[in-house]
Amino acid sequence: MYSVKPLFGIAFVAVCLFFGCSKKEYQSFEELDNANIRAYIQKNNLKVSQYKDTDLFYEVLEEGTGNPIDYKKTYPIVYTVKSLDGVYNSGDTLSSSNRYADYFGYFPFGSGAAGSPTVEREGDFKEVIREILQKTNGKIRIIVPSRLMYGRNGVPERGIPPNASLDYVVTVHDNFTDYEDGVIQKMIANAGLNIEDFTKTEDNIYYRIDEQGTGDPITADSTVTVNYTVKNPDGSERDSDTNSEFNLASGTIPVWGEILSLINKGGKIRFFVPSPKAYGIAGVTDQYGNYTRPQFLSLDFDVEVKDE
Repeated sequence: MYSVKPLFGIAFVAVCLFFGCSKKEYQSFEELDNANIRAYIQKNNLKVSQYKDTDLFYEVLEEGTGNPIDYKKTYPIVYTVKSLDGVYNSGDTLSSSNRYADYFGYFPFGSGAAGSPTVEREGDFKEVIREILQKTNGKIRIIVPSRLMYGRNGVPERGIPPNASLDYVVTVHDNFTDYEDGVIQKMIANAGLNIEDFTKTEDNIYYRIDEQGTGDPITADSTVTVNYTVKNPDGSERDSDTNSEFNLASGTIPVWGEILSLINKGGKIRFFVPSPKAYGIAGVTDQYGNYTRPQFLSLDFDVEVKDE
């Protein structure tokens, strides 16, 4: 009769080796993250500090001067983010992809991706923002290991590579009104326009009448034919068309009726609009939760009304 003891011993060693290798693989992933982060910090001579006993590193770039940051409140948050190897770099705070207006406790993924009603989660980098920056109207850099963000696979469709630890610079603004007014002023300057040529309304809309027009007056419920161009905060074109017909009472956003009524048919007007007068602070999503109109999106309209 054959003894099973040797076979059992071999099997036991094999199991130990298997689990030992698995554990080692996980540790090497963590070690790779940490080594990459420390090399990046040293190479760029960053004056960062380690957050508690985590592998997150931070540096306050501008002290917060506003209100205490609350996980259950909504702020206009803008940020830049890049992978440590520079393969992924999203660095324009005027880009529609570099903004966040959901509950702060779900930053940066949003409540739609949270899968849980809770906003408290220890050890992630929004905790660093709340505990270190503490107040709004401040800016903080945070370096986040890949395993706490997009992991081994990354997000290829967004250009985020595998195993990408990320360097965020996050600004938490106190309120949308002041932030968007500043953005619009920057949009006007970046477009090569003189802000003194614009009139500012009580709703923080900036407009400039280029041609008054000699046709019929326009009212809030007029039907008009227009040539128009709409641009994003970064100056990229969002939409444009010629000879488009709209009823101002129902066929477009309400601000058109308000602003186009300042001119006559045959006129031209340029106006910059904060999000509450356009598509809203929260933006617009499709049935799958994808943004068709990004959050707190200020817009630049250039409109010519045909005299027909």
